Amino acid sequence: MLLRRLTGMVFILAAVAGIIFSVVGLIEVWRFRPVVTQTVTDNLALYDQTLITTQQGLTIVSQVVQTTTVDVASLQTTTQALAMAIHDTSPMLDSLTSLTSKDFPAAVSATQTSLASAQSSALLIDNVLAALTSIPFSPVGAYKPDVPLHTALAQVSASLDALTPSLATINTSLADGKTNLGTVEVDLNNISDTTKGISDTLASAQTVIAQYQTVIAQLKLRVEATQVAAPAWMTTATWVLTFVLGWLLITQLGLAAQGLGLLQGRRDDSHHQ
Repeated sequence: MLLRRLTGMVFILAAVAGIIFSVVGLIEVWRFRPVVTQTVTDNLALYDQTLITTQQGLTIVSQVVQTTTVDVASLQTTTQALAMAIHDTSPMLDSLTSLTSKDFPAAVSATQTSLASAQSSALLIDNVLAALTSIPFSPVGAYKPDVPLHTALAQVSASLDALTPSLATINTSLADGKTNLGTVEVDLNNISDTTKGISDTLASAQTVIAQYQTVIAQLKLRVEATQVAAPAWMTTATWVLTFVLGWLLITQLGLAAQGLGLLQGRRDDSHHQ
């Protein structure tokens, strides 16, 4: 009978503890429901604001990428145009180099040869004129020019001598310029290839940004929907917990009744004895 009594006491104590837990739980669930609902709502609002900020950041990044893409494309077009212009200039430089190295020196040499021949004839003419005008009683004054014709021709031929080193200098400059322009053309082509790679990378980045923007927009819609539904969800969860705790309370009352039944049964047995 002692075991029966102890079992009844245990049932009653367990029932009392369960009842206290259920009652306190019911009170706390409804007391904290507004606080929990507000906390969830605030967190969702913060999450939504974070998504908005992220959207704005992605928009700014997208605009920067678009502007950079335009600038890089412009740079690529400019470098290609410069490289093409230099490439087109190369034949002209070849022509100028040929002129300064062959045609002009040959022309100068031919001119000096002609002047040398003319100089000889001019000397003869100067001598003849000097002799004719030196005859006594000649009606024509003596032929004494400040610069005889053959001397003038000799001076012209001598002045042409300075053209040869000048042409050689120009030729060297043109050859160096062609080499330098060739280097510049290669560098410009390299820059054009590099900017093309940058343009491709920027296009890929723009695609990724668009994907991020789509994901952020979807998340924002879901958060907004959750914000609207959160109070109802919290109310539903509160009622579910209320039902569970109420059911637990009812079962504890049954357990307490069972414990009292065990104790009353022990008393009845004692009375009959």
